[in-house]
Amino acid sequence: MNFLVLDDSDLMRGIIVKSLLEIGLKEEQIHQAENGVQALRMLNSVTFDVLLLDVVMDGVDGITVLKEAKLHQPTAKVIMCSTFSKLETLKELIKIGIDDFVVKPFAGKRLKESVQKHMPTVPRG
Repeated sequence: MNFLVLDDSDLMRGIIVKSLLEIGLKEEQIHQAENGVQALRMLNSVTFDVLLLDVVMDGVDGITVLKEAKLHQPTAKVIMCSTFSKLETLKELIKIGIDDFVVKPFAGKRLKESVQKHMPTVPRG
């Protein structure tokens, strides 16, 4: 099982990774990207089960990564994590095909519940 964590904030990536480790994932299952360009490269070399994507970033944003992921890895579950929750953007994300949206800042429990909901093989904890 492979997870991609895309966020331009080192702190936020760390919080997300910590939450994933707490529900039983191993470090080698978690791939981190600090920008959209890195994430797009990873999409070409690794098959992911779950993508945790920030929406707003400089350069290549999470929406662009989402669109590419849906083309190349359509079975991957996508959880968008962002402080940006404008209704029009949410509608666009839903239309593209996200599986969940977690508003930042979030409690670790909310993220864990979302991951567990979309990956029933992830240990409950």
